[in-house]
Amino acid sequence: MRKILIATRNNDKFRIISKLLTTNNFKDSMFYSLNNIEEDIIDKKESGDIINRSLEKALNAAAHENIKKNYDYIIGIDDGMKMKGKMIENVKDYINSILDDKFLSENEQVSIVRAYTFINNKGIYMSIITEIPFKYIKLKEKFDILDNSYPLSHVLSPINSSKVVSELSEEESNTYYLNFSQSKFNEVEAFFNDN
Repeated sequence: MRKILIATRNNDKFRIISKLLTTNNFKDSMFYSLNNIEEDIIDKKESGDIINRSLEKALNAAAHENIKKNYDYIIGIDDGMKMKGKMIENVKDYINSILDDKFLSENEQVSIVRAYTFINNKGIYMSIITEIPFKYIKLKEKFDILDNSYPLSHVLSPINSSKVVSELSEEESNTYYLNFSQSKFNEVEAFFNDN
């Protein structure tokens, strides 16, 4: 069984990504987050676009020899968002305005753009980008934003649904994300099979 480290402390992101990857391409795998390991990985401030930041996150974890030898893959992930016709690299700067209904209009379309960098235990890596469309739904009730969570799941809805992501079942959410991600995951699998 393969061991895969997803280089994040965000519990919501870890749950979503590990479920997506387990569905087809990494069925026989055990997934771990930075919250599950003993090594003390210091979070570094990444720079550049989301591809570069996902690479830096993966390389930061891979720099620890014990991690590199004990995991088959390390995956770095970083998100951006396409909204109002432009790519936003630092979504955190907009979260409060979005949640407070001060930035987007009801049913306005946005896309979550997610970069993944996969590094195997030989140091070979590949990066991909997925783009998943959503529509904005005004927040129904206030909630506390927790550290290492994904608050936009309370205001983003799949294009063909009236429910926000936080109201979807795990299967509904997974199916929606896979519709826009599976071909990219297949590219990763083919790349590592050839290397």
